Amino acid sequence: MARVAVVGGGIAGLTAAWELARAGVQVDLFEATDRLGGVIAPVTLSGVQVDAGAEAFATRVPAVGEFLADLGLEEQIVSPNPAGAWLQLPEFAAPLPATGILGIPGEPGADDVAAILGAQHAARAAEDLRAPMTWTAGQSPSLGEVVAERMGPAVVEKLVAPITSGVHSADPYDLAVSAAHPQLYRAMLAEGSLATAVSRLRAAAPAGSAVQSLWGGMSTLISALEAQLRDLGVNIHLNTGVSEVQVHRNGVRMGVILADSHLRPGRGEVEAEHLIMAVEGPEVEALLGQESASAARHSAQSGVALVTLLVHAPELDSHPRGTGMLVAPSNENIRAKAMTHISAKWAWAAEALEAKLGPGHHLLRLSYGRVNDSPGALGFGSSDRDLITAAIADLPHLTGAPVAGEQIVDRTVVRWQRGLPGGGAAQRGDAEDLKAALAIQGAEGGPQLAAVGSWFAGTGLAQVIPDARAQARELCVRLAEEGSSLDLRCH
Repeated sequence: MARVAVVGGGIAGLTAAWELARAGVQVDLFEATDRLGGVIAPVTLSGVQVDAGAEAFATRVPAVGEFLADLGLEEQIVSPNPAGAWLQLPEFAAPLPATGILGIPGEPGADDVAAILGAQHAARAAEDLRAPMTWTAGQSPSLGEVVAERMGPAVVEKLVAPITSGVHSADPYDLAVSAAHPQLYRAMLAEGSLATAVSRLRAAAPAGSAVQSLWGGMSTLISALEAQLRDLGVNIHLNTGVSEVQVHRNGVRMGVILADSHLRPGRGEVEAEHLIMAVEGPEVEALLGQESASAARHSAQSGVALVTLLVHAPELDSHPRGTGMLVAPSNENIRAKAMTHISAKWAWAAEALEAKLGPGHHLLRLSYGRVNDSPGALGFGSSDRDLITAAIADLPHLTGAPVAGEQIVDRTVVRWQRGLPGGGAAQRGDAEDLKAALAIQGAEGGPQLAAVGSWFAGTGLAQVIPDARAQARELCVRLAEEGSSLDLRCH
């Protein structure tokens, strides 16, 4: 019997397992697929490896940087090209304003804000600085509701929606403020102004870029974590899905399905004293044999499809659209919701391309699909052919250069069905209710059950990693208090 079982080998599960293992806890980790990392994964085009999913982490809190330092990866942290991203509106394209958070301007009267909104709407946004605060701590509004009331709907449409669509795959009116930025609502109430709150949060953030990554891509984090987990004695079970969990007084009994290509598919049982589930809410409920409205509400979510193109296009050497493009959903002629000019954003990618293929080569990643897409919309469920065709058509609009299909050297399509919890009030409420129910189980003397990951903590490594570490530490403390025979060092 393992002391702790971790179900799910994405970044949340790996982080929790590492936190426990370095404290001296025996951990078994179960991952249903043949690799670790979840949405942090590599993809290779013409011999050049880049990220296939998550490519960076937010630096608004130091949690991820501290984690990387604890792993010994501090020297590999890199910042992106400071040129920044652009916004693509139906009428024109322009650089993203420099003083904002989630597109919300900290200086509504700034020239770059007025250039996008126009003088009239910029003046309306500035009213936030003087208007009385009508929101209260007891409310749970959406991001769109707050911004529209404080600064006007034009700010939502032209500045906020392109970012929430591209980053969270969500409409701002369906995205809870707490999910988009955990500190923003509290700061607004304290300051009496949304713009002032944005300015304060930006000033309090660590100096440097708003996001960072690792040299060689974020997938290097997974390689480092896996190596350290194995060195710490964690038993990693790949191709091993967990089909059910039975909770009893002294622990949990899990049904597992072996799907290793080198073994015959089979079933078995394993036991553990405590359990951390690094999977989405509906899957947690299914493992525990629970039926709820949560599963029905969230099971039909779509996903995103990422089309990465390797092009020979010297006309992009000047990076005409900065490090990428966020597309306003109101654009009818552009199907992508975002584009990242990978080789413009990350110096290591540009160096790898030139070393492998010579000058004039660029990597661009176009993203398709939103949580609330209608059936049949171009996105997760579309064919590779349709997605690549759309990407080729979108490329000249998004790059500002006449890049044609014959300039494509290599291409790939990667789909991510998970990692898009939506962040709406209903989903956040379901997550809190489920976490509370799990906590009651442990408080009543049974095994500790915990749930980690973006479905519970919010989107982004800056929320997922500290939450997973905190829950692992809480479990470590409980084990120490129970008089574990091991010399636990709960950090």
